[in-house]
Parts: sequence; structure tokens; C-alpha cells
Amino acid sequence: MGNKRSSAAAKGGRGKAQDKKRAGRLSAAVDFVRGVRGELRRVNWPNRDQLQQSTAVVLIILVVLATYVALWDFVYYHLAKLIFT
Repeated sequence: MGNKRSSAAAKGGRGKAQDKKRAGRLSAAVDFVRGVRGELRRVNWPNRDQLQQSTAVVLIILVVLATYVALWDFVYYHLAKLIFT
């Protein structure tokens, strides 16, 4: 009978420790989500005009860089064609 009590106490002790770990993890996750929500409230979100302007700048840079890469690709293609054929 002494063995049953000690094994039950050991199991109960481990269960409580595991419950505390789970509760600690859950509370840590809740704290993290609260912190994220708080930070998102502080973000200075762009208005519609700023968003359109930024999008236009990105698209212009994209076209310029694509043209630059295409130009060098064209040049190297024709150089390789002259050299290897």
C-alpha cells in the first residue's frame, strides 16, 4: 500500500508540474499576442496617396532594373553567339 501512495504522489506531482508548464506556455503565448497587438496599434500606416506613390516608385524601379538586366543579357547573348559560332 505504501508503494501505491508513493507512486500516486509521484504521478500527481509530475502532473501538476506539467500543468504549470502548460499554463506557463499558454500565458507566454497570450502575452506575446497582446504585445503584437499593442505594437500594431502603434504602427504609422500609410494613407491611400502614400501607398499609391510608393507603389509607383517600386514599379518604376522594377521596370528600370528589368530593362538594365535585359540589355546586358542581349549584349552577352550576342557576344557569346559571335564567339562560339
